[in-house]
Amino acid sequence: MAGWFAAHWDEVVLWAVTTGLATLAVWVRQKLKATRTRQDAINDGVKAILHDRIYQAHGYYTRMGYCSLEDKKNIEYLFVPYRNLGGNGTGERAFEDIMALPTEPEKKNEEETG
Repeated sequence: MAGWFAAHWDEVVLWAVTTGLATLAVWVRQKLKATRTRQDAINDGVKAILHDRIYQAHGYYTRMGYCSLEDKKNIEYLFVPYRNLGGNGTGERAFEDIMALPTEPEKKNEEETG
């Protein structure tokens, strides 16, 4: 046995290193897959929260009939990452509707109010 090992030690070491590297590669691949799955879930959750916030803002500002410049900037801060995460057309449509609103409430004529 000792004679065989002495004659083939380089092959045994190569086999051990190859097996170790293959095992490490499988482990790393599994970890990357788990990390990717988790990151995708986090991205989807953030996108859903941003969509909900934009959608809620759309309803609120549409009912008010206007959206101040500061509030429009806030909605833009929500929309840009939403779009970058692959947000769909409903969020974009809500954003565009908000941006199209006037920045101040409609002023009423004194004849109408008085």
